[in-house]
Amino acid sequence: MFKITWDKETGGVRLSSKIVEGTLGVSPRPVFFEELDLLGLNRLPDGKAWEYPHCKDPLLWACNKQYYYHGDLVFEAKGANIYDSAKVELSPNAYGLVLEPVNVAEMLERNKDEMFLIESEALEFIRDTYVRYSSNKRLAQVAKANRLDYEALAEKAEKQSKTKMAIVKEDCDSFDIMPLDVANEQGKSTYATTQKIDCFLASFSGGKDSQVVLDLCTRAIPSQSFEVIYSDTGYELPPSLDLYKEIQDYYHQKFPDLKFSTTKNHESVLNYWDKIGTPSDKHRWCCSVMKTAPLYRSLKLEGNKQARVLTFDGVKAEESTRRAGYNRIGKGVKHDTVINARPILEWNATEIFIYLFKHSLHINPAYRMGMTRVGCLICPYSSEWNEMIVSKSFKHNLSPFINKLEANAKKGGIKDINDYIKDGGWKRRASGNLIEHKSFIEFKSITPDFKAEFTNPSIPILAYLFTIGPYSTTQGNHCVNGELKYKKEIYKFQIVEKGGKQHEYTFTMFNIADAVLIGLLKRVFYKATYCISCEACEVECPTGALSVYPSVTIDRKKCIHCHKCLTFHDKGCIVANSLTITTNYMMNKQQNIDRYKNFGLKTEWLEMYLLDLDNFWESGHGLNPTYQVPSLKNWLKDADIIDEKCKATELGKVLASLYTNRPDLVWQIVWINLTSKSFIASWYSKYVEVNSSFTTKLLEERIMEQYPTYKAKTVHNAVYQVQRLLKESPIGTSFEQFMPIDKQTFIRRSFNNVDVEAIAYSIYKYGEDHKVRSLRLSRMYEPTVDGGIVKEFAIEKSALELALRTLNSAKDRILIAELNLGLDNITLREDLDSVSALKVLLKDVL
Repeated sequence: MFKITWDKETGGVRLSSKIVEGTLGVSPRPVFFEELDLLGLNRLPDGKAWEYPHCKDPLLWACNKQYYYHGDLVFEAKGANIYDSAKVELSPNAYGLVLEPVNVAEMLERNKDEMFLIESEALEFIRDTYVRYSSNKRLAQVAKANRLDYEALAEKAEKQSKTKMAIVKEDCDSFDIMPLDVANEQGKSTYATTQKIDCFLASFSGGKDSQVVLDLCTRAIPSQSFEVIYSDTGYELPPSLDLYKEIQDYYHQKFPDLKFSTTKNHESVLNYWDKIGTPSDKHRWCCSVMKTAPLYRSLKLEGNKQARVLTFDGVKAEESTRRAGYNRIGKGVKHDTVINARPILEWNATEIFIYLFKHSLHINPAYRMGMTRVGCLICPYSSEWNEMIVSKSFKHNLSPFINKLEANAKKGGIKDINDYIKDGGWKRRASGNLIEHKSFIEFKSITPDFKAEFTNPSIPILAYLFTIGPYSTTQGNHCVNGELKYKKEIYKFQIVEKGGKQHEYTFTMFNIADAVLIGLLKRVFYKATYCISCEACEVECPTGALSVYPSVTIDRKKCIHCHKCLTFHDKGCIVANSLTITTNYMMNKQQNIDRYKNFGLKTEWLEMYLLDLDNFWESGHGLNPTYQVPSLKNWLKDADIIDEKCKATELGKVLASLYTNRPDLVWQIVWINLTSKSFIASWYSKYVEVNSSFTTKLLEERIMEQYPTYKAKTVHNAVYQVQRLLKESPIGTSFEQFMPIDKQTFIRRSFNNVDVEAIAYSIYKYGEDHKVRSLRLSRMYEPTVDGGIVKEFAIEKSALELALRTLNSAKDRILIAELNLGLDNITLREDLDSVSALKVLLKDVL
């Protein structure tokens, strides 16, 4: 919040509202004797050793790993990691220093006005937030209108207007929604929810930030109106556990009615490492499973209903770019029933420490040892510096985790295990390849029949099905038959048990085209396959219908089919997401899918090129050379219109001759080629079902499920680019491959008016790609067929048969179609390929 400069007189720092000479670019942290001892400053050889008192007050300050004494750089620490100590490089003027402690009392005196301002503002924020949200229950009773779901209304209005909306309280004690900018201009109080808050929390983690927030809460609101909960994750630093006991004693002396409690998952974290895999930057399951889920599960109300909670947390914007974008009050940040309020969002680390000094609060000993952030013993987001300090100070507590990492590395064939661990190789785990588990699921088909095959599912495969909608089952001959109700439709399904040593089942739901339902079914079955009762999804249930420990049960009277337990996480299950196995097939499919610079192939671009084939690249085409030209070249290459040297291909020349009189035929051939060579166009044609609505988000999720090694941003860009192609060319609306339902939802339909020349080209192209000269029409309609005219345009069989009969009876017959007497054979000429067949059919116009 304030700018910081050195105060050479006190050995401390000064806060200032302005940038002045000497303003620091980062927030310094205090350094205590424990850290200097750990670094060996008192044991340096050759007269370089320092002398300093073992005292309570700090001795100097650090900016990252540069250390300053009275404003002068005295040494720098380099090269720390979990196995190796940091190397100390003294400044020339720092040999044999004798240190005096920072004059903390004088430093506090000089900064008292600035600290008064930020403390007062934080206290006012806490008090105002508490009063505002604690009145929700009363306001809901005052006016019936307040029982409306204003959150849903605001969300709907945001989608329609594309303007950030806010819930506001009017003078008559009722609520309304309006644009956030207008609300701010009018000075309206805004709300994240109009529903009753059941519990106010001051989160406590053992770190300095949560400690300050806790103290501010005790000063701002009545002590009996909130509680403090500490989540023991199993990763806790020993001094954090000790500190929590001291904190309880300290505040109970001042506020005997302040409630403290501790929560913990029912299973140890190392057991979860065996079942879920080590946490990583891609699979950060620890926080949900070990921290927030047990915490909010402990707050359930009578009837197992999830409490609505407002948590005052210690998040600060300076900690990361992501957190810098946080709002001060956020709803549903991690859990849908939780509001996060952030009193110190704009504070910096230096101000936090000054507050601790000013109010003589406990400081976690881990900070005195040199840790920059106090969290867990081991974490994929921990710095090498903090890992070094933990390894030196808490080696006994850390060793079980290191042993597990070493065993996993050995199992994975890692040669230099020490380097692998100290370089953080384990932090980049993307798949579940090295994790032993016996449960598997494979989706055999999506539509028209959805089919999934299970091996050793962890729980009954229908355990979560009721969360989608009500269903019923009957026992048949060697199978279970059932019906599921979803959106007023009834879907029939069947379960067949294969028998044998392993528990193997096949689930089939018939005649399903709804993409959202397909996505929900996948999540239900991922959960059934991999569920280990980790508790993470249970706290998403707003009605208390779901209970997962010791076994999964759903109260059918309470379940409202909101799907929140299915949509809260990728695949609907933290474990399933972590255990995804990256197969060789998936790795072989890894192409550069984000290669079109966020542009589609526009109609005018293709037209400009085809009408000026020979001179286009040297002409004044007006396209941006950095973005648009590379995009166009990649589209044209994937459409087989230009070669790698950007010269027109034989097909390109044919299409150029056709474009003026037959533009739709040209675009049909372009789409056929793109579905063969462009990854994202190919994926779209094969996996986006006909007559099934979808959203951009749904497409992204489905690609991420199939190709988990792709980054979310890469997938987002690829989907955006293919959607631009479809929107900005005839392929989308004229050929009905991308039809808008509303602003967010689209549908793909069958296109039966494909030109016969395009059909002939596609069949020859399919024959070339699969090295066949004869094929069966029925094969083109099989769900597992890899490409072809049916995948490309979803053409119905009657329309395709009519086109084939036309080609079969043509004067210059290029194929034989035997479609009578139960036959469905197509035979191609040996002397033709896709381009020459096209030329034969178009010889009168070329």
